Amino acid sequence: MSSGGNHQVVTVNTDFLRIAKGDRAFRAILNECALAVADGMPVVWLSRLLRRPIPQRVTGFDLIDSSCRLAIRSDIGVFLVGAAPGIADAAARELRRRHPGLRVAGVHSPPFAGDAAAEEARTVAAIKAAGRCVLFVAFGAPKQDMFIHDHLGELDVPVAIGVGCAFDVLAGTVRRAPRWMQRTGLEWLWRMSLEPSRLAHRYLVRDIPFLGSLVATSLRDARASHEAA
Repeated sequence: MSSGGNHQVVTVNTDFLRIAKGDRAFRAILNECALAVADGMPVVWLSRLLRRPIPQRVTGFDLIDSSCRLAIRSDIGVFLVGAAPGIADAAARELRRRHPGLRVAGVHSPPFAGDAAAEEARTVAAIKAAGRCVLFVAFGAPKQDMFIHDHLGELDVPVAIGVGCAFDVLAGTVRRAPRWMQRTGLEWLWRMSLEPSRLAHRYLVRDIPFLGSLVATSLRDARASHEAA
């Protein structure tokens, strides 16, 4: 916030890693951003297996609160982009309640259908019109992170963060998992129980097998490193 320039923050979980493995452009964004945090206990556990431990999990939800406090101290606003109609507005109201004195510079929820290029241009124009602000984008990965990467240089946003489903949680349409599930890496199970039709295939068919392969590779590499030493 104080160093000048614009900075992209990514919140990396297992799904991010799976997408990045097959998407070179997305992988480059994760590697080039100003800050990458582990938004998922499996990422923290993998870092420990590789003997390069990440201190803790940091979620997009947590970063929103931290950024709002910084925005108030820096006397700039926040801008919310994404989510279904009405969700970002409700999230903005909740952020104002949680952070008295917070200025919401704008809220914009592009429709899911229509001319994608035109909607993207309208979104960029809305952010520009709001002036200097912290930007939260809730398009889901990799779309949110690619949107920030593509437009960061033309926006006056010291910090821009892809925040996934955080607006839904703030708006109260999605309940956050109990803390014990967050700490033990079972938040995915909680989320799947709330939205089985949308998330079961992602978690059970794509992410968990991919995570298993990452663990196997990490254990093999750790063993090889130990034997070489």
